Amino acid sequence: MRRLVALLLGLSLAVPGQAANVVWRSPDSGVLPSPASAPVITLPPEPEEPSGFTATMTGQASVPVGGVLDLRPVVSGASGAIVSYLLFGRLPIGATFDAESGRISGRGLVAGSYPVWVSLGDKSGAVTAAAVTIIVGG
Repeated sequence: MRRLVALLLGLSLAVPGQAANVVWRSPDSGVLPSPASAPVITLPPEPEEPSGFTATMTGQASVPVGGVLDLRPVVSGASGAIVSYLLFGRLPIGATFDAESGRISGRGLVAGSYPVWVSLGDKSGAVTAAAVTIIVGG
C-alpha cells in the first residue's frame, strides 16, 4: 500500500500541471491536427421592437360588485396586424378574456384587486404589454 501511495505521489510530482496534448487520429489519413481552440458560438441578436410599439387598456377598470367590465387594448406603432394576445394574472370571477381580440369583459362578481397584463405580438414578432388593475368594489 505504501509503495502504491509513493508511486502515485511521484507520478503527480513528475507530471506537469498543464492541459494534456490531444492527438486526433483518423483511420484513413493518420494523425489530424488538434483544433487550436474551442469554436466560438455566437448568439443571434434579439429581434428589435419597432420604435413606439405600445399598448394600453381602455375602459372602466373600477366597477362595483356585479358591475360590467369592458376593457380593450389600444395599440400604436405595431408592424402589421396583431397576431397574438395573451393574458397574465387572475381575472375576477365572472370576467372573461378573448384571446382573438385581447378584450376583457363580463361582470366582476367578487370584490378585490386584480392586477393583469395583456401581452400583444405583431406580425413582425415584436411584443409589448399593457397592464391594468381591475378593482371590484363593494
